[in-house]
Amino acid sequence: MKLSSRAYNLFEAFDKPGCPVCRLTLDSVHHFLDSLIYEYVNKPATHESMRAARGFCPAHAWHVQRELNASALGVAVLYEGILRHLLEDMGTVSPGDGRRQVGQATSALQPREPCPACVHQATVEDHLLRNLLDHLDQAEFADGLRRSEGICLPHLRQALDIAGRVQHKVRLLAIQQAIWGDLQRDLAEFMRKYDYRFATEGMGDEGTSPRRAIESTAGQFGIR
Repeated sequence: MKLSSRAYNLFEAFDKPGCPVCRLTLDSVHHFLDSLIYEYVNKPATHESMRAARGFCPAHAWHVQRELNASALGVAVLYEGILRHLLEDMGTVSPGDGRRQVGQATSALQPREPCPACVHQATVEDHLLRNLLDHLDQAEFADGLRRSEGICLPHLRQALDIAGRVQHKVRLLAIQQAIWGDLQRDLAEFMRKYDYRFATEGMGDEGTSPRRAIESTAGQFGIR
């Protein structure tokens, strides 16, 4: 089996819980944010992109706060500049001011560029999905996807929107339908065993089906 580095990472992720594209994307975004806060926080390009974006989006801002144990100094260095430029661009607004000041402030509040972490995430997702599609003609790779929990619904939509060979998309859809068929049967079995008449049977793999159903349709927590 010949795989690119990204495809190999996907192949390894097939044996782990949840959407493999979500898992690898979240890992990459985590490392991107960690590097930005600890290694690139004093780079002019970092400050320019963060000021243009008016800071991280809510999801990535809270990732920095909760998941990185981030350097408080690094956050302060970034956001002091963001707020300073935001105030400068808004201009001074006094209680007696009129429409012009409101218009200037309204314009200043809008981001000029997207969140840098969102740009990184979109690039990683695109590369992973292209590699997923490109390697589905290899039986071992396709079998790995089939035994996984599959990709989530948002990433399936993205994959189908990518320009590429129809045959690869057909393979992906067939595999995903088989995975969802298994999941639907597990959910039905979970509901049956929840009935008091069958409660003594005990739960098997179907016990995780509610969690898998959420992840399969929404993606892993933190991806959006």
